[in-house]
Amino acid sequence: MAIPVVKPSRAEMDRCLARFDDLERQEKGFPDMLLPEGRRVLRNVIGNQDSPFDDHAPAAVSHLRAGIVVAYISAEPGKGVTMHTHDTVETFIAIKGRWRVEWELDSGVDGVVLGPKDVIACPVGVLRRFECVEAPLGEDEGLLLGINVGDAPTAEGSPEAIQRLLDAGVFTPEQAKAAFDGLRT
Repeated sequence: MAIPVVKPSRAEMDRCLARFDDLERQEKGFPDMLLPEGRRVLRNVIGNQDSPFDDHAPAAVSHLRAGIVVAYISAEPGKGVTMHTHDTVETFIAIKGRWRVEWELDSGVDGVVLGPKDVIACPVGVLRRFECVEAPLGEDEGLLLGINVGDAPTAEGSPEAIQRLLDAGVFTPEQAKAAFDGLRT
């Protein structure tokens, strides 16, 4: 069966364009972004319409259900995300600086450091985290590209991440209990 050919107008294609400098900066929206070590900036490009992005930084390309979520992540060295998992493959591409991506093993944690243009894909269900370890010379932040498949991937914090949010006062005891109760085991 042939793919139907579509000939959009310039205005229709402009709605599919996301220029980095015009992307809305999101500095909150995920609970761990309120932790000192979790401070980062997200710039949502496409997808994730059913996530906390909606309230803070909608995707620049929000009218397409593209089956992919793309966001730029900026962070200072030592800042990143707490250990979490997704119900989809999550891929990271270092753009600027060096980024450490870690994952949990049966015993302990392992990880790699990505330099510019390096890529790692984390399988479904793997507990993972990332943080900027080095900004480019003369800059304050590194830049990472995060890609998830699906229109609305789900994430869950690790038990340690949930406890950290509770201890920091970001989660109430009720929110922490709900998060713990919702963990897949």
